[in-house]
Formats: sequence, structure tokens, C-alpha cells
Amino acid sequence: MTPMKVLAIALVLALTPTCKAQTTRTSISPSFESTGADRQSVEALLDTYTRAVSTKDQALFETLLLNKEIAFSDANSAVKSDGAAGGTNHYESFRRGVFDGPPFTQEFQDVHITQDGPLAAVSLVFVNSSSEGKSWGWKTLQLLKVGGKWKIASEFYTGHD
Repeated sequence: MTPMKVLAIALVLALTPTCKAQTTRTSISPSFESTGADRQSVEALLDTYTRAVSTKDQALFETLLLNKEIAFSDANSAVKSDGAAGGTNHYESFRRGVFDGPPFTQEFQDVHITQDGPLAAVSLVFVNSSSEGKSWGWKTLQLLKVGGKWKIASEFYTGHD
């Protein structure tokens, strides 16, 4: 065997443990699908959400929020803010449209709930029905479990007629 081949084999053998150490991965759950009591609690929050919006119960709705200063915006307004401070804090605009505006009934469809400990993400399609017709959109919510209760920490949504 030539000295060059011996050197190449020795180099490969010397680097093999290093390569293995670098490729060792932490075991990560293959799914973050929410299950059990937490999922039931998140589903209850979503049921309360649609009930509060459909009956114009602002006080009930606001019990679902972490606070009124959360990021809460339609996606177009958030994008137009171009990252400005407070550019996604549009809860007041949502509140006026929903609780001071014309009545409608809201339903959620295609609900996906993922979770890791006290953090959950919900994506869904909402459908609003009123005497003037239907509108719909896609919504994403970030939830935090605070004091044993799930709270909406942010909400972004689109809207279509």
C-alpha cells in the first residue's frame, strides 16, 4: 500500500467519530398535534370565540385574549405597516367591526391545532353568514396557556367576499 493511501485511510478513520458527533440529532416528536385535555380546552376556546362573535358578546370575547394589546390584525394591514411599532395592534378596529357592526354568524372549518407545552398554534377557515351573504377567510392564532387557561396571544387573518 502506498504511503498516500495509508494516509488517506488514516484520515478517514480519524475523522469518522467527529462526523458522527456532528450528525447526531436530538430526538424530536414527529408530530405536535394537540391531544387530550389541552385539545379539548383549545376547542372550547374556539367554540366560545364563535359564540361571542355571533352573539356580539364583547365581554365574553375579551376573556379569551391574553390582553387587548396583542398582535391582532388582518394580514393586509399588518403588511402595510411595514414593521412599524404597533403596526399589528388592530384589535380595536376588529372590535368595532364585529361588536358595533351589523350582525353575522361565524363558523370555523378545517381547524388544525398544534401544541408544544404551553404554546399552541391554530389555523382555520372562518365563514361569516349574514343577511347580506357570506364571507370567509383564513385565520391563524397563537395561544399561550396562562394560569391553566388557554389565551389568544396573537391573531392574523385574511378576508374574502
